[in-house]
Amino acid sequence: MAGERKKGRKVNGEGSIFQRSSDGLWVASAYVYTASGRLERKRKYARSFDDARAELVRLQSNNDQGIPIPDKSMSVAEYLEHWLAIVKVERRLTTYHGYESVVRLHIVPSLGTKRLDRLTGADVRHFISTVRAKCLCCTNGRHARRKPKQPACCRPGLRCCERRPTARQVQYVHAVLRNALSNAEREELVMRNVAKLVKVSTPKYKVGKGLTVAQAKSLLDAAKGTRWYALYVTAATLGLRHGELLGLRWQDIDFERATLTVAQTVARAAGELYVGPAKSDASEATIPLPKVTRRVLEEHRRRQDKDRATAGRWEDHDLVFPSTIGKPLEPRNLNRHFDGLRVTAGLPDVRLHDLRHTVVSLLLDLGTPPHVVQAIARHAHVDITMAIYAHTNLDAMRQALDAIEWKDL
Repeated sequence: MAGERKKGRKVNGEGSIFQRSSDGLWVASAYVYTASGRLERKRKYARSFDDARAELVRLQSNNDQGIPIPDKSMSVAEYLEHWLAIVKVERRLTTYHGYESVVRLHIVPSLGTKRLDRLTGADVRHFISTVRAKCLCCTNGRHARRKPKQPACCRPGLRCCERRPTARQVQYVHAVLRNALSNAEREELVMRNVAKLVKVSTPKYKVGKGLTVAQAKSLLDAAKGTRWYALYVTAATLGLRHGELLGLRWQDIDFERATLTVAQTVARAAGELYVGPAKSDASEATIPLPKVTRRVLEEHRRRQDKDRATAGRWEDHDLVFPSTIGKPLEPRNLNRHFDGLRVTAGLPDVRLHDLRHTVVSLLLDLGTPPHVVQAIARHAHVDITMAIYAHTNLDAMRQALDAIEWKDL
């Protein structure tokens, strides 16, 4: 009869199943190895004998395969606090602050009280659905920071602005949880990463075509005479990222060998300027210095030496593009300068990062092998180079189609 325990002689170490008289639950019990390496008796509870037997089989099967049972029970919030402490030491400060904000604003409020080893795919699936439905103004507390006369959503009598997360933001929240649970899996605190069971939609990125040569020249012509002309030339000819330009040091440039090494970056994290390592191992690389870039940088260095000599105050950080007193430049100040520059050049929709797109796209259009373009752009994989930047224009498509020889039509 189903649900009824069968009697018989048991093999030593087989485990046991019995029904608890206090509440009628069935208990599966077996000696298995835990994450700490100890052999302990573990119990699993079920409402029927068949379910208890399935739990016993699962316990023993995992034990036979060398999969230990977590022997620490902690909440998701407790574990994430432990995980963030590791991230703070091992990852970039900007990465840590991004993870910390996701944990604090999204994951802990929804999943923090749940036991880490009992988290399920259904829990994560429901969590992601709540993230999609959130109002970001309410979640991030932006309405509380607004000035008294400014309208704010989520207050009594006011309608919520319903500013929902984008697909990229939802993907990032899911990625943070997935990374945290992957670490828990490595530490043998959970038996599997349940976040991997939940799929989120992948955002669609626009193809980065960058500027034409004529547009780039117009932008550089407008920058001539400004103290940031050399920065824009470097961006347009080498495709360095925003933070890499601001973190570039004179010691990273070898004028004799005509090379430039990307070694550090400047970013804003937790309200302060942060000077740290390059974005990734692939980003930290040495690239050739074009003749035009070398000439402009040499002129820029002579001009900077004069500025340093006449400045009343100068903090020497060996930066190629520092502030007026030698300190790391505030990224927002550069953005404001570029905003005025693009209007002067008649290119109001251009971003500073588009200069990076320009270098990559022009190289691909010239027929440069993708792996060479990848090395110059310092992408981690050539697939990134091709997926984001590669595009085929109408003339190239027409030329390809006209090459087909149709006869007797």
